[in-house]
Amino acid sequence: MSNSLAFVAYTQIALLLLMSLPMAVTAFKLAREKGRNVPLWTIIACIPILNFMCMWYFVGAVNLKTERKLDELLQRLNGQQ
Repeated sequence: MSNSLAFVAYTQIALLLLMSLPMAVTAFKLAREKGRNVPLWTIIACIPILNFMCMWYFVGAVNLKTERKLDELLQRLNGQQ
């Protein structure tokens, strides 16, 4: 009886991780695009339930690459005046 319960538990965990895989791929792409720590956010997106919060964060997160470029342009413009 305990073997069947263990099998069910492992199956449920495997299904949760399998369902988290598309979220991890999406987090990987968004983290790379927005200049964030890619391995960290990919691992966080593999954790069930936490991955949904990770996606909400990325929707509203600032694109750090673009922000750095804008800061550099502003510094150049301020230096010319």
